Amino acid sequence: MSRIPYVVSAAGRSSESYVPRRETKGLMVELFHKFGIQHDFTAERVRSITHSFSQRSDENNGFSSWFRFSYVLAASARTDDESPDEEDDTTENSTAVVKYPQRESAFFLQASTDASVTLVCFGAGPRVKRRMYDMMKSRGWTDVATNPQILFDVALEGLHEEVDDTARKIEEEFELLEKSVIQFAGSECIISSPRAQHEELYLIARHAAELSKALESALMIIEGILMNASVSIPSTTSINKPPSPSNNISSNRRSLIDLQLKECLEYRRTLFRSTQLRLFHLQKRIEAASALASNLVSQQQSAAAIQGPVSMKLIAASILIFLPTITVATIAGSGLLLSEQLDEEGSWDVSATPLFYLLWYISIPLTLVLVILSLCWLWWRRGKSSKTTQPSSWLQKAMVWRRYTKEKKGHNEESSMPV
Repeated sequence: MSRIPYVVSAAGRSSESYVPRRETKGLMVELFHKFGIQHDFTAERVRSITHSFSQRSDENNGFSSWFRFSYVLAASARTDDESPDEEDDTTENSTAVVKYPQRESAFFLQASTDASVTLVCFGAGPRVKRRMYDMMKSRGWTDVATNPQILFDVALEGLHEEVDDTARKIEEEFELLEKSVIQFAGSECIISSPRAQHEELYLIARHAAELSKALESALMIIEGILMNASVSIPSTTSINKPPSPSNNISSNRRSLIDLQLKECLEYRRTLFRSTQLRLFHLQKRIEAASALASNLVSQQQSAAAIQGPVSMKLIAASILIFLPTITVATIAGSGLLLSEQLDEEGSWDVSATPLFYLLWYISIPLTLVLVILSLCWLWWRRGKSSKTTQPSSWLQKAMVWRRYTKEKKGHNEESSMPV
């Protein structure tokens, strides 16, 4: 009895589409019962576990295996084979949050000696679907019956394409932002604030961190699949049969398929590692650009703080320039001075009243008292600050004396030691 592989896509756009809801509860429960999906698989989704891998063997020489993968996907990564219903409505916006929506994918593989090999895909991305369709049309589709975990390798191939494209998209956007920050730092005059660039750098750094976590998860998944890559389900026609040339040929073919699968998984691991290294270098550049943007923001704040005292100095200078004129005009226009025209030729007589002298008798001592109080306050503040920063003179002398006695004691002990 030959086994025919099946690939079932059981999820759409939303990452929560395989969680039983009121309108889809019956359909999802029937699907889970039909393919014998493990309870741990659903429990992972309930506990919001985004990365996992497991394999369970059964008593009929079969097994069930699954892995879960969460990553950020560039909104522009939609291909022609993805239906319009799965297109994100937020691709027209320009914010970094909607440019890289979160996607959660899960793949459940079931294989046994008396049933078909079935792969149920939850939340599969466009590249994964395209790779599955290409695999169905290729000659290697019949090898899936020999080692069903070939389907996991195909899914990882599509996931790597999506993750790598997202990493390249993040790097391209960061390069534009990095150029703007460098140009801003090189400009002599401050025209606009770099706070907007600082916020964009934070968003890019957050998505890069999420993508780095996804790459670590992919490497862990590949390690788990490599440990179980030699699992091949014997066909029902070859069980309990004596050795024959045909059985030897099928055994050799099975060994070759297992070896090819391991080689493909090793190659897939190097691809994920390459993307991880490029993303690691990108994160270092993001940290450097964020530090530069933070310094620019600090410089702007310092410049704004400096502009305040400068304006106060300008006001004080203008007051000092016009203060004598204002004082003379105030005294002349008050009742302290009396002016009288003596004749018609224009001669005037200006005389001071007793209040004029009384003004100076009161104002001069009061001014001196205020100046003395101000000097005393400044002297007190200076002494208080010096006490907090430096120890007092007697404390310094005590420390010097203690150090001197300790050194002298050590010197005496050394001189008294026998030769």
